[in-house]
Amino acid sequence: MVPDPQWRRFVVPVAATASAAAVIAIGTAIAPAQAAPAVPGRAAALAPAAPTPDPRSTGKPTSTGKPTESELRKKLDALNTEAERLTEQYNKARVELGKAKNALTDATRQAAALAAQAAPAREQLSRFAANNYMTGGPDLMAASGGGTEGLAASAYLAQNQASVVNALQARIDQATKAQRDAQAKNAAARQAAAHAGKARSAAKAKVDEVTEQLDKLTTTRVKDPTSGYTAVIKGSDLPAKMTRKALTKLGSPYVWAAAGPNSFDCSGLVVWAYAKVGKSGLPHYTGDLYDLGSKVGKGELRAGDLVYFGGDLHHMGIYVGGGHYLHAPQTGDVVKISKLSERSDYAGANRVS
Repeated sequence: MVPDPQWRRFVVPVAATASAAAVIAIGTAIAPAQAAPAVPGRAAALAPAAPTPDPRSTGKPTSTGKPTESELRKKLDALNTEAERLTEQYNKARVELGKAKNALTDATRQAAALAAQAAPAREQLSRFAANNYMTGGPDLMAASGGGTEGLAASAYLAQNQASVVNALQARIDQATKAQRDAQAKNAAARQAAAHAGKARSAAKAKVDEVTEQLDKLTTTRVKDPTSGYTAVIKGSDLPAKMTRKALTKLGSPYVWAAAGPNSFDCSGLVVWAYAKVGKSGLPHYTGDLYDLGSKVGKGELRAGDLVYFGGDLHHMGIYVGGGHYLHAPQTGDVVKISKLSERSDYAGANRVS
């Protein structure tokens, strides 16, 4: 929430209600109960029990023989490294293929241009030869060995034209060879790119397989008893851990400027949850929180991303997957899971790791 300007730097201590006194936190002790007036007209909501941790997520060997989380992460790191190496090989092969295609295009164009230049000369030479045959003119082949003395003007021109054609033919032969070489290089580059692409795809498939195993191993599902919606948290990075911690406060009452442990406002819930997983000192203000981390598109949201509402960012929550978000809504309400699609004032999201 956006605090009143004159209270921005202060946190108002508020006594928690008796209904929210006992809240179970993952890996933490039970908070002592504090007596305070209950919220009028609203029954207290019970906080959900923390999900039982999977022994495989501790990194210790399991009796089932299945890989532990730490083993899967090591395997995933190695596969990602290999996938990156193969991706760069694929990128190089694509660049080389592009060069080979350009070289083939140039060689083909040059051979065609030379052939076009030779065509008129060949045609004229053929006409000279036909005319000499019909008129009994001098033999060009015989005359060509004895110089130009004694040759008629037409015969001399024909011999000169033959020299031009022969010179062009030599260039055409050279261009044609260059074209064949370019075709061979293009075919080799295309084959190399195809092989590199297959290797890259195979490596990516292995990465996806191990990632799926890791997701299954580290997936947490928590149902909100207030709204009935379910949060699905995958992975064990900092945002995922923060979200699991925040979910233990389902049912806690909203109190303006509160940041736990038993009552919260919208930004206070985020600040408290991050502090519990080792990232303390975050600003208790939506505007400053929005400036942290990296921005995330709405279509790229994943559990643990922070979502914001209103042009002035007056409200925020924590995305929990499936189009839902966790938040402390307003006075008289409790920390709960709501549908993101129900908000028409969605303003953006960021990821704070």
